[in-house]
Amino acid sequence: MKQRILIVNADDCNLTPKVTEAILKAHATGIVTSTTFMVNLPAAADVVRELLACKKLGVGLHLNLTFGEPVSRAAVVKGLLHKDGRFKRIPDYLKKFPPTAEIAEEFKAQFHRFVKLFKRSPTHVDVHHHLHDHLPFFEALTSLAKKQGLPIRWTRLFTEPQIRTSRKNVKTTDHFYGNLDPHTFWTDEVLRHLLFTLPEGVSEVMCHPGWVDDELCAISSLTFPREREYQLFSSNELRRYIARLGIQLAHFGWFK
Repeated sequence: MKQRILIVNADDCNLTPKVTEAILKAHATGIVTSTTFMVNLPAAADVVRELLACKKLGVGLHLNLTFGEPVSRAAVVKGLLHKDGRFKRIPDYLKKFPPTAEIAEEFKAQFHRFVKLFKRSPTHVDVHHHLHDHLPFFEALTSLAKKQGLPIRWTRLFTEPQIRTSRKNVKTTDHFYGNLDPHTFWTDEVLRHLLFTLPEGVSEVMCHPGWVDDELCAISSLTFPREREYQLFSSNELRRYIARLGIQLAHFGWFK
């Protein structure tokens, strides 16, 4: 029987201190095995040290083009920015996609900042708000991933045979589970059903554990569901349930 590998990735590490604390706690006591770090936001040195000290936690790069300021010089990524120098929001991008070259430039700059902060490459790369479901962002992401030899998060574009064929050398999981609806969240019943029926191969479960405070409420529409997901994904009993099912927990370093 083919093995069942599960990566449980907590998005938005470094969005706020309370989100980062909750992710670390969910890794320490529960089933979170991976996280993705936002490098264009201020990063405290002690947070980086704490993440590096978690030897079983994969730390990837959460490429971010929808919140905060760019790592690149504003002059070279003008198509990504409002007049105030901050990133555009999702509706702006969906009205008119920016040049792929500018997306690639910012992705490259964020990758190099990650390496500077962590003194190593990320375990994988994905994109905040799943923008790589859209072709220009996907092309920039796969270009970076291929150059650096990194896995990426699965995208619905891989359901298109032509794209899957042309990107056959890009490493990703066999299955992906999660959504970005700010009003919904993983429940114990839904997650246990998924685990019980988890298919063979490598699967990723995307989650957003976090603790809510005024800072988070001021910048994110995803608030209350983060605390519900923290309660679920920090469960030690759920870790025991996964073990009983014979599922192997891993992070994206498994691909190496």
